[in-house]
Amino acid sequence: MSERKALIEKDSSSPSSAKEYKSVEMARTAFRDADVDSSREQHQKHHPEPHGSEASDYVKSVVFGGLDGIMTTFAIIAAAAGSNANFATILVFGFSNVVADAFSMGFGEFVSGTAELDHGREERKREEWEVETSKDLEIAEMTEVYQQKGLSEEDAAAIVAIISKNDKIFVDFMMHDELGISIDLDDEWEPLKQGVVMFLSFILFGSVPLFAYLLRYRGSGIDETFWLACAFTGVALLILGAIKGHLTGVNIPKSSMLMLLNGLVSGVVSFGLSSMIEGLVRPVS
Repeated sequence: MSERKALIEKDSSSPSSAKEYKSVEMARTAFRDADVDSSREQHQKHHPEPHGSEASDYVKSVVFGGLDGIMTTFAIIAAAAGSNANFATILVFGFSNVVADAFSMGFGEFVSGTAELDHGREERKREEWEVETSKDLEIAEMTEVYQQKGLSEEDAAAIVAIISKNDKIFVDFMMHDELGISIDLDDEWEPLKQGVVMFLSFILFGSVPLFAYLLRYRGSGIDETFWLACAFTGVALLILGAIKGHLTGVNIPKSSMLMLLNGLVSGVVSFGLSSMIEGLVRPVS
């Protein structure tokens, strides 16, 4: 108990000390390889790499933006091919959709991030005020929270007794363990950065399927250009899956294949529906 108290007090005086504990990448490798010795070795070392790398903070924006960009564009190409549209139509609708949707996705991410940040700050102010005015009740509340997580009353009370010695740390724990809020409330630019990442990811990956038509500058229906676009899309999905796997620490081949499967299903559905609708509409037109 005294060691835990010392660590917490040390953390309050040196915010970065807890982050310089172990190499996350090495720890992940040890876990995947079931290498206990390597895992223990990493826990005994100090590394400058923080537990939650900054790159992983943007995994949602990269993956969601990229996947939505690829799938939306490829769905347009598949639908156009199914209805025998030519390359000019595909390029016009494709790039118009990419730019408009990228802005919409990026701005939506910015707005939602701003709302989340504002909400978190308001909740933090409320918790700080409650600690200042009714700390005994907050201590009792947090003790109950830890009991609900499975700790005994004695252990929960002991933990809360330690963390409540420092009001800032106490509020930190309350924000995370009681309210489930763990975003960085001090970073004013975070929503904008998330929005920009979403926008760029959508533009980058969403344009990939269209490169086939730009390179060949011809194509209509199911032809070589369409299959080249399918190949470009498949490669982009594999790369996006690998990025997701790397940032989240999961199996990269599995992550890539799941992305590819997602794209395959989306393309088949889009192509099938467009072919069916085109067949129904053509006799009438």
